[in-house]
Amino acid sequence: MEWENLGRQYLVDNEFLKVRQDKVKLPNGVIIDDFFVIEKKNVSLIVAMDEEERIIIKDEYRYPIDKHLIELPGGTFDLGETNPLDVAKRELLEETGYSADEWELLFTNYDYPTKDVNQVNIYLAKGIKRVSDQQLDMGEDIKYRFIPLEKAVSMCMDNTICVNGTVAAILKTARIYGV
Repeated sequence: MEWENLGRQYLVDNEFLKVRQDKVKLPNGVIIDDFFVIEKKNVSLIVAMDEEERIIIKDEYRYPIDKHLIELPGGTFDLGETNPLDVAKRELLEETGYSADEWELLFTNYDYPTKDVNQVNIYLAKGIKRVSDQQLDMGEDIKYRFIPLEKAVSMCMDNTICVNGTVAAILKTARIYGV
């Protein structure tokens, strides 16, 4: 038996984020009056790989935790976007100036399903080529570089790369390539 929704109220509702307070009844009859759920935009991440099996990683400052993090290129769906591949192509171009000839969906997973609903779509992009300069949003300051896939795996294992979606994508790609 699933949980039963007995009511829903949005506490925050804007173009970036929604926070709702649900009243739910559990299968055992317990009622929770304040089960909070975060509705964030879906995300596409890209493992962009060149012919030498090097991938693009980016360094970007993340204000909420006051740290620079190493991540894969990617970002959220813009208003009206529904196709995760289109988002991946747009984000790769905007953040790096690269496009790709071949795209493969590696997997789709959930970011934090105990409290939020967004999905993370992970793509492998091959046959990459630089076609423009970066086209960064006003709040972005992204520096990117190429590193060998093997080094990226090491960076995941020693926690230099510590963002869940990026770690999962790199390790999945490494498994595919036998690294």
